[in-house]
Amino acid sequence: MNAPAPGARRNAPGQNAEGVPHDLVLMAYVKEPYGLAGGLKLHVFSGDPLALQDFNEWWVAAPAATPVWKKIAPESFGLRGGGYVAKFPGVADRDQAFALKGWQIAVARSAFAPSSEGEYYWADLIGLAVVNREGVVLGKVTDLLDLGPHHVFRVRGEGRPETLIPFVAAYVDKVDVAGGCITVDWGEDY
Repeated sequence: MNAPAPGARRNAPGQNAEGVPHDLVLMAYVKEPYGLAGGLKLHVFSGDPLALQDFNEWWVAAPAATPVWKKIAPESFGLRGGGYVAKFPGVADRDQAFALKGWQIAVARSAFAPSSEGEYYWADLIGLAVVNREGVVLGKVTDLLDLGPHHVFRVRGEGRPETLIPFVAAYVDKVDVAGGCITVDWGEDY
């Protein structure tokens, strides 16, 4: 089984004002200023951080329980000084950059490139039901962990302890994104 295609880690909540895509996926957040000319050092959630440069349109919002998204066209994005740095329009100095610390960056899921057969974006897997071969619902995927040699589903079900299931062919029988379900060879009591 192939590892999931690079992608964001979770769906981006927020207000869906007119013109804001309903399928925003959180891709990064602003960690801190970079340099004196308004650069922003980012923490990128994608398995391929440079993939963020493939999107001409980013949606940004201040951290809040219900973010209010604003569309921007980043002036630049790339690897600099050991980190990922972006330049937003209208951010000209370090003070303006510092004011954006913690801001979230999202892109529309509909803007992602199609994934290859047997590969999945993390954003598509989060929220899927996990059912074992006996038909027992173990819970839903709440997160994925990148543990080096393979990825691991974090599964939470009502009244059940958290379960960690390796995303490898030995345990994952089928991923049906359209059907909202992942079938696994995993016992209730593992």
